[in-house]
Amino acid sequence: MSHIEAEIKLAGETFDELYQRLIAAGCTLELVTPRHFEDNWLFDTPTRSLLASRQALRVRLRDDLPQATLTHKGPPAGTSGSQAKVREEIELTASDGRALMRLLERLGFEKVFRYQKFRTTYRLTHPSGLTLWAMFDETPIGWFLELEADEATLERLVAQLGLGPGDYLTDAYPRLQAERCRAAGRPLEDMTFTLPTGNGR
Repeated sequence: MSHIEAEIKLAGETFDELYQRLIAAGCTLELVTPRHFEDNWLFDTPTRSLLASRQALRVRLRDDLPQATLTHKGPPAGTSGSQAKVREEIELTASDGRALMRLLERLGFEKVFRYQKFRTTYRLTHPSGLTLWAMFDETPIGWFLELEADEATLERLVAQLGLGPGDYLTDAYPRLQAERCRAAGRPLEDMTFTLPTGNGR
């Protein structure tokens, strides 16, 4: 499956804080996928050619699904003046995530970063008629609300909510973690929880 996605992130202290911001704006939220655990692995070539060209190759494991998802994210491709991150995504599913990761390594790719989160997904409807995805993420570095739609819909929602560029983030979790580690004077560390053995498979 291939599609063009646009997304932004809002940061908050708790799930309820982020949820109530949408409710206060008159939005309706319909639960689509209950809270689940995601374990994400990024792969790159030994020369880090994907990072250099602002692409990403990810394997995602979930504790509520037997399949794994392989995703390729293309370089940002937003229109001039776009305030959201816009890029092409190509996704496919595999029945065995660990075998998929071994295959990528056999092909010369390397694991370069791991990040985890608990995600709850809603379908958001704004009073203006806009409909998009709202994903609430509990991560090791805090709570985030990720809003995703086509570029035009997301730009309209940002305007309807009265958000400016300083009110939201467009960086992916690996970049947010890299900035956090750099500010602390540490090399890049995986963004993971301390979990009992077996969680996330």
